[in-house]
Amino acid sequence: MSPRRSRSRTGERRLSRLNWMEMGEEVPRRSHTLLLPVGTLEAHGITSLGTDNEIPARLSEAVAERLNAMVAPTIPYGVTAHLGALAGGTHVAARPFTDYVAAVMTTMSHQGFSNIILMNGHGGNTEALKEAARAVHEETGVYVAIFSWWTECRAVSEEVLGVPGGHAGSDETAAMLAIAPDQVFPDRWDPSLAFEHRDSLVAFPTPGSLIFYGGRRSDPVFHTKRALEFWQRVVEHVGDVLEDLVVRWDREGWPAPRGRRAVRGRGAPGNGGAHRPGISAVPPPDQPKRAPKK
Repeated sequence: MSPRRSRSRTGERRLSRLNWMEMGEEVPRRSHTLLLPVGTLEAHGITSLGTDNEIPARLSEAVAERLNAMVAPTIPYGVTAHLGALAGGTHVAARPFTDYVAAVMTTMSHQGFSNIILMNGHGGNTEALKEAARAVHEETGVYVAIFSWWTECRAVSEEVLGVPGGHAGSDETAAMLAIAPDQVFPDRWDPSLAFEHRDSLVAFPTPGSLIFYGGRRSDPVFHTKRALEFWQRVVEHVGDVLEDLVVRWDREGWPAPRGRRAVRGRGAPGNGGAHRPGISAVPPPDQPKRAPKK
């Protein structure tokens, strides 16, 4: 069982590339699921500052057709306290970041999206994204998920690359080598860039732009064929996980949030897709009337 496929005339799923009338024709009638990439700019070993933006954006585009989803423009600045002080780093404090992401999701729910998946590319964002997701779900009734690809694909890194993942490590470097090789700089590699994360030590900034965990190094693997295989496996696995999520969301239809939607929702009437009558301001379906007792 798969999400209903879009019949888009153009086949374009990136919102920023659509005309406003095209979007009105597509959402929510043909597609009501949104992938919203979220990342940051920060030091990443021997890959570009935009690694945490590039990967979730490209991953969203790769699985969008399978999920019958649209892809929003990336939110490119995030919570980057630990590496924000290194060259090129950006840091947005958690509270305004949470509020901003929540505002983006809320307006997207008003536009007709009833499923929103935050495609997270940066670990520092995670706690703030959880707060934003919870607030938006409770306020609007929209279904929200946060997905961190590197956590889900740890086993894929071990199997294909032979080493565990890490910040700017084997997994992120392989992904960038597959999708944006011009943003990988092998001649810059120096083993001293790697730093082992220790629970006993919290430092601002972290003294290394490649961070590995659990005592196992995650040095880059400069092998294009394996990098391409790794990315293909990531896309397939992520597609499996998220397709299951969307199918289950759409199948369940009207779970617990129905009361909040009727009382607190602020969306426009008509939001929703074929599998759900609507969200936000649209009240839950009427209960069938029982025949009077004779």
